[in-house]
Order: sequence, then C-alpha cells, then structure tokens
Amino acid sequence: MFHFIESLGIDSNCYILESDVTVLIDTGTYKNYRLYDYVDDNGLQIDFIINTHCHYDHIGGNKFFKVPIYAHEKDYLDIQNATNKTYFQVFSKTFEGFKDVNPLKEGDEIDLGDYFLKVIHTPGHTSGSICLLEDNKRYLFSGDTVFKDSIGRYDLPSGNFEDLKQSLKKLCDLKVKEVFPGHGENFLGKDLLFNKYMISFMEDEI
Repeated sequence: MFHFIESLGIDSNCYILESDVTVLIDTGTYKNYRLYDYVDDNGLQIDFIINTHCHYDHIGGNKFFKVPIYAHEKDYLDIQNATNKTYFQVFSKTFEGFKDVNPLKEGDEIDLGDYFLKVIHTPGHTSGSICLLEDNKRYLFSGDTVFKDSIGRYDLPSGNFEDLKQSLKKLCDLKVKEVFPGHGENFLGKDLLFNKYMISFMEDEI
C-alpha cells in the first residue's frame, strides 16, 4: 500500500511504501509530528528509512523511528555527523546526527515485495542527492531534484548547476508514469519534458 503524508510548511513530503518490507522515504523536520501520528494511527511498522538527500527538512523526523537509515554514499556521513551540509541551522538550534546511517550507491536495488526500488544518483541539489524509481509502477520519488514546473536549488553546500542539468536529463530518459517530489504536488512523468527548465537545457544542447 502507498501512503503519502503531504508537506506542511518547511517540511518535506513523506512517502511510505508498505509491503512485506515497509520503507519510509524522507521524514521532514523534527516538527513533523503529523508523520509520527499517521504511522501510529495506521498501525504501520517502518522497517527502514531512505533519505533522498542530507538536508534537515528531509531527515529531522528520522529521530522518531529507531530503524536503519539509508542515504547516498556522498551524503550519509553528513547525516551521521550533523555537518553544516545538512543545513540544519535554518530549521533547528541543535542537531547531533543519527548513528545508524548506511550508504547507498547508483544502481542499488531494494526489493520490498510488492514494490521494487532502484537508486538513481542525481547530484546537483547536493552531491549525494538521489531519486528512487519504483520499477513496477514506474513511480519516481524525486526528492529535491525536480518539482512540478521547477527544479531544486543548486546554490547550497555541495550543490552544482552542471551536475543538476545532467541529472535532470537522466530522469527524462526513464519514461516514468508519475513523479512524487520532495515538496509540492505530484505530476505526470511526461510533464518532465515540459518543465521550463528542462526545455531550456535541451535548447542549450542544440
């Protein structure tokens, strides 16, 4: 079963794929009690967390769940060691990091039972940003790489505009059915090609 907990204020969207193994994709800030209440009210058992990148508005809620955490190999130590790259100062006065954080890399595959996730490294917003492709339904969980009619910022620590351009072009080749971003509403995969930034990037190649 697919669960969507919409962002509130500065929090990220959170997604739960419930099956033989249940994964929580991003957790918002520590202020996102709606997520904890939703999990509790629905009797969900979270087996592990995947953070799409290291920014605090996507990882702060990790503290509610005593389960393994996964993030890309270029971001996971920042989550573990609470570095400035997590941008936590904007959201919280203190942050001590999370200890059980494990690395993911491009091409890793995660079999949940009814869902099958593939890790796609999409640097640009951060050096370790990832998207997750659910291969059965062709759903893309895009973190802060791309949104409806917009793209992720690249002016924060470890962000890079050229990397982001290449990541977005990679996503256009995936033929996804629907995109579930880190903030804002979901959108059809075909609309990736009509994102004004994507059109601009393609024109630059001509």
